[in-house]
Amino acid sequence: MGFVIFMIVMLLLVGGMGGGIAVLVIAVRKAAIKADRRRRDALYAWTMANGWRMHEGDAATRWRPRLAHLRGFRIRRLAYGTVGPLQVTAADCRYETTTSNGQTTQTVEVNLAVFVAALPGAWPEITVGNRHLGSRMLRALGGHSGVELGHPEFDRRFRVETVDPYAVPRLLSPALVDAHLRGQVPNWSISAGELMVVERYRLTPEHIIPGVERVRWLAAALGVRG
Repeated sequence: MGFVIFMIVMLLLVGGMGGGIAVLVIAVRKAAIKADRRRRDALYAWTMANGWRMHEGDAATRWRPRLAHLRGFRIRRLAYGTVGPLQVTAADCRYETTTSNGQTTQTVEVNLAVFVAALPGAWPEITVGNRHLGSRMLRALGGHSGVELGHPEFDRRFRVETVDPYAVPRLLSPALVDAHLRGQVPNWSISAGELMVVERYRLTPEHIIPGVERVRWLAAALGVRG
């Protein structure tokens, strides 16, 4: 409230709405820059304390093309290190979407936390995720809706896409299927030997260990040992 009162006073001082809006925009932008610097410094401190490394800014990672369909996708910064047998990356990312009320359209920034683990050995390309309404309707009408496991409840709720259908029963063990049905496993994909999980929140140091543990558990459920 104090900030709002301050901005009203500034509006009066600058002598017009146009100038007041300009002052407000500048103030908001400066506050956002300071907040982002604090996030950067906190992440850097975490990496130093835990033996990880940090990269500031966008990066041409191998997993980036999997998110290229998202408008304005960008990596803000990422941290990477070794956890057990896995080389793991935790990335603070964002993309843009639009909302409309029928009269005006607004661009909204969406935060993503991306966790990636490089898996040892050779792995098929595969994506496992919740079915959206369109996918469920297509399946109900008998259309192509991904590779099915033969588990009625899993096949109804989840869509599996892969170029190697024979790998599906090997990767999706009964324990992993059960974890999916219980809501204990996020959507995931493997491409170029990298396991990726994407979650919708702004990455902070407090999120790294829980996120890495989810990826590590998933890698173990897929058969990675160590």
